[in-house]
Amino acid sequence: VCHALTTPGRVDRVVQVATEMNANTILAQVRGRGDAFYKSDLAPLGESMGTPPPGFDPLQRMVEQGHAAGMEVHAWINVYLVWSAGAPPVSPLHVVNAHPEWIAIRSDGTRLVEMVPSEFQEEKIEGMYLSPGNPEVKRHLRDIVKEIATHYAVDGIHLDYVRYPEPMVGYDRSTRTEFERQFGIDPQQIDDPDSTTLRVIGADRLADLRARWIQWKRDQVTDLVRTLRQDLNLLGRPIKLTAAVIADQNAALNRYLQEWPRWLQEGIIDAAIPMAYSPNTATVTRQLSAAMAIPTKRQVWAGIAVYNEGSRD
Repeated sequence: VCHALTTPGRVDRVVQVATEMNANTILAQVRGRGDAFYKSDLAPLGESMGTPPPGFDPLQRMVEQGHAAGMEVHAWINVYLVWSAGAPPVSPLHVVNAHPEWIAIRSDGTRLVEMVPSEFQEEKIEGMYLSPGNPEVKRHLRDIVKEIATHYAVDGIHLDYVRYPEPMVGYDRSTRTEFERQFGIDPQQIDDPDSTTLRVIGADRLADLRARWIQWKRDQVTDLVRTLRQDLNLLGRPIKLTAAVIADQNAALNRYLQEWPRWLQEGIIDAAIPMAYSPNTATVTRQLSAAMAIPTKRQVWAGIAVYNEGSRD
């Protein structure tokens, strides 16, 4: 996690522990909440870094130390989740301050950028999410990944929070405009049609449009992942693309609009890491077995939680 990258000693300790564990890959979280634990022109330095020692670049040191120890180093980035703290980010460069219009809006008009931690906790939302359907958000995220992959000799990019916080977001003006440009109707009119819309379109077609709207939102996330794969392919060296995904495939598809089995089937990610974090062994086994049953030539890496398990002698 990001706090393990705040000093040279902590970076070295991560590599040491990974070596002792006989690990072959380090996923170094260098983008936690819309910030950067590396030198970036696009995102502010992580606030927990404070004033770093002169010349210290966490990602560069991790790459150098990890490679010297014979391990791959992948840059782990939180994609759409960009803030969750009580106080707003300090830097004017932070996306929450620089582009609040990019933050997702719920169908009832609630702006995630205006919600406070207690509201996020009550609604079971992790924090402020960028809107996946906004074309400017897509460009920004592509630029973030390109910046990392071109300036650092990382072996991979690992995507986390590459999903929606819930299905009922996507009502920012740019996303609605983009959907209307393609399908000729504002999504708000699909969800809450007035009498004119009902008369002109009809109830049966509205049901079809609702399903199309949900699938279109899923497709925005898939399109980002696919485009990132294409961008990485153009860099002239092999860079893996992996993603942490919701282990329950039904919840992933319908609650988080994350169609990750399709990513494996299309081959646009090299590995999916189902977050099988249940303390129930049967649940973990069932979720991982379902992931392994997906017809693909790509890999599945088991995401196993240790924080919810007691120590054993």
